[in-house]
Amino acid sequence: MVVSGKSVFCRSETEHSIFGMMKNLALLFFFALLFSRCTSVSTLLQRGDVLKADLSQPVEFDYNNRLLFIDVRVNGSPRRFIIDSGAPTVISQELKEELQLKKVKSTKVSDSQNNESKLEFVLLESLAFGGVEAGHSTALVTDLSLFHCLGIDGLLGANVMSHFDWEVDYQKEQARLHPKEGGENPQASYPIAIPFTTKAQGTPDLELDIPGRHSASGLTLDLGSTRGVSIRKTDKLDIPQDGRSTFSYGRTSKGIFGANTDTTWYFRVDSLRIGGVPFGPAIVTSFNTSDKIGNRFWENYQLLISWSDNRLYLRPQTPASPRLPEELLKIGYEDGAIRVLAIYEKLALQNNRIAPGDEVVRINETNTEGANLEAYCALREQVGEEVQLKVRKKEDGAFVDIGLGKTEVEW
Repeated sequence: MVVSGKSVFCRSETEHSIFGMMKNLALLFFFALLFSRCTSVSTLLQRGDVLKADLSQPVEFDYNNRLLFIDVRVNGSPRRFIIDSGAPTVISQELKEELQLKKVKSTKVSDSQNNESKLEFVLLESLAFGGVEAGHSTALVTDLSLFHCLGIDGLLGANVMSHFDWEVDYQKEQARLHPKEGGENPQASYPIAIPFTTKAQGTPDLELDIPGRHSASGLTLDLGSTRGVSIRKTDKLDIPQDGRSTFSYGRTSKGIFGANTDTTWYFRVDSLRIGGVPFGPAIVTSFNTSDKIGNRFWENYQLLISWSDNRLYLRPQTPASPRLPEELLKIGYEDGAIRVLAIYEKLALQNNRIAPGDEVVRINETNTEGANLEAYCALREQVGEEVQLKVRKKEDGAFVDIGLGKTEVEW
């Protein structure tokens, strides 16, 4: 999640403040940046203890659309969350009201964009998953409407995750938890060890070096991101303008005052180093984003996130050959309709009449004009191997027909 501007700072609840917040799947990374500067909030996020720790029981998750979905129990109520090491624990406003959760703090924050919001924290008496239960932890309450199609009630964040060391196996779709202090030594079976630092709520930060192009610290180890290596776009990055790169143009994120439209670059590098450890070829994504490394990269490994010694341990799986994105078009639900959100270079070259904001009025045999959000979510799950779209141009009302394969459309 990114917030444009040079500085972000906390204010008390009674002070005037202004806040701008971009909402995408990595939105809570912003709060990691923010809270590291807010002593009272940092202390709040570090609250909580372990009430139960049956670590013999694995934590099962569903790995779909490059996100880790997990069943949890919030104060005994069964819910669906996403595992997100790049964020603090988060719940929806609806869950807060349904369970009548107690507010423990509200904080207004501001940035240089002159936008505003007030963040509210609640107390979770119990948050249980697998064979463990955390008690008296805090969660941020926020609008999760952009996650509507995912059917989730919250995010299981680093402030709760960091009570244990986590082994994550994407292929088996399960995690094994280990005590931070104990006789076990799972690290012995991992050939790669990468040091990390942590933010106030436990989010791990890594160092990245792309030889000859980019070096940075503070890249979030983000299990809540569907992307791979993502870095902020700068003029100094020198993205190759040849067959090693491609780009899309359109919505990169959405804020409370509108969408951010920008160019997103994807380019291949021959090598990179994470925490000083060399890795082979990779695809790097660059736009106006926070720096992070997400599941598209980590799914090629078994992970051990060890908060006990601030190390990330990796065991390579069978790696997929890094390829530039296959997607040619991104669609989504925006402003009461199914619309084109972004168009990729290849399709743009074939048909330059398509633009972000154009309305999708038919998908295969289904008329989608006037479709609601629930209908859009259902269509995401029902689409077959071929996708035929009819798009109405916002500029002149003309219709354009596009035929793509399933993997060429990003929902």
